[in-house]
Amino acid sequence: MENKGYYVSKSKKKKDTMYLEYDKLDGYKVNPKTNPKGGIEVSKIVFVNPEFSEKIIRKKIDKKIEELLKQLNDITDGTDSSEGAIKRSLMDAEKLRMQIITNYVKYLGHTYEGLTLKKIQLIMDSLRERLYLIKTKELMGYYAEEKEEQRRGR
Repeated sequence: MENKGYYVSKSKKKKDTMYLEYDKLDGYKVNPKTNPKGGIEVSKIVFVNPEFSEKIIRKKIDKKIEELLKQLNDITDGTDSSEGAIKRSLMDAEKLRMQIITNYVKYLGHTYEGLTLKKIQLIMDSLRERLYLIKTKELMGYYAEEKEEQRRGR
């Protein structure tokens, strides 16, 4: 069976459907996760318009950066300042950075890409600083306990 792609267009003048091959189209490809009840099942969407692709990717990245900033705020406030939470946030930031570099660079403008990577780097630096502070506090507490044990006995 031949695999054909379809182009759905809302136009009152034309009442026909165009057949396109998705493999030859260059654009941002998305696999939707939800299937509405009583709707059409869609397995793949290709956004060919570069401005539209850039808008979608920007919104996606901005949402993830806001989530990282919320996690960083929780860590600095002390509500979730465990070492595991900091490492998890650091891994999420690194994952987002690598996604931008590998997947989204060709769709984003050079200035937005640079600014976004700088934002992520600042978030990662502050998370690493928090992790360093926690580890030094643990080490200082460990050394203080050793000194107390040495003083006790003869």
